[in-house]
Amino acid sequence: MLLADKVVLVSGVGPGLGQANAKALAREGATVVLAARKADYLEQIKQEIEAEGGHALAVPTNLVKADEVERLVERTVSEYGRLDGLVNNAFRMDPFEPFETVDLAKWRKVFDVNVWGTLGLTQACVPVMKKTAAEHGDASIVFILSMSMRKIRTDEAGYAASKAALHTTMQSLAVDLGPSRVRANAVAPGWIGGPNVEVYIQMQSDARGISNDDARHEIEADIPLRMIPPQDDIANSVVFFVSPWSRVITGQTLDVNGGEFLG
Repeated sequence: MLLADKVVLVSGVGPGLGQANAKALAREGATVVLAARKADYLEQIKQEIEAEGGHALAVPTNLVKADEVERLVERTVSEYGRLDGLVNNAFRMDPFEPFETVDLAKWRKVFDVNVWGTLGLTQACVPVMKKTAAEHGDASIVFILSMSMRKIRTDEAGYAASKAALHTTMQSLAVDLGPSRVRANAVAPGWIGGPNVEVYIQMQSDARGISNDDARHEIEADIPLRMIPPQDDIANSVVFFVSPWSRVITGQTLDVNGGEFLG
């Protein structure tokens, strides 16, 4: 197993890519600390991981609350004494409104989670990750970004800007933390095959009177591989960045989008 004996914290463990990341890491042997607001859902994912022979700890956490973030990290350290990986997956979506008319307070809420919540968690994790790297060789921070910061779409500016801010921060952390052997990289998905995309496809089907297959084919037509990347495949790229296979890679963003955007 690539991640045997490692401890990895995953934020934003929801029904999409968050749970896929957690399960992929657990399958490779990591003990996974699950963080999100919904306690019931975290417990469900914990039980599913354990049913497959993995190990997980569920810690309900709202990233915009500093005391809850502090408690999350303290719980991780008290339970395991180390932190080899941090996957920053938590996010809040864009209000999908034109910039000229949007209430910028809505953008502030997006940034509160995507940027400040993520950076608060990362900052809280850095001391224990530096200690882990000194004792075990390295540690890895992975930011989940988005193709929206590469391929600009109408009315997604708030979300795209928040992810672009994390991209630059990731590169800065790679330089700042590199001497301590704490790596920082990012995965930037495009379309993510899973429940959220299925809801979108159904909405398009209902609104336009087309079949689900036709709505799906419209998306796939812009992707050279002619498929919406499944969330489990995207999660594999996260496993790569946490694993020793990427131990000399830092400051990089891997675009996982089936070729839709070629940076």
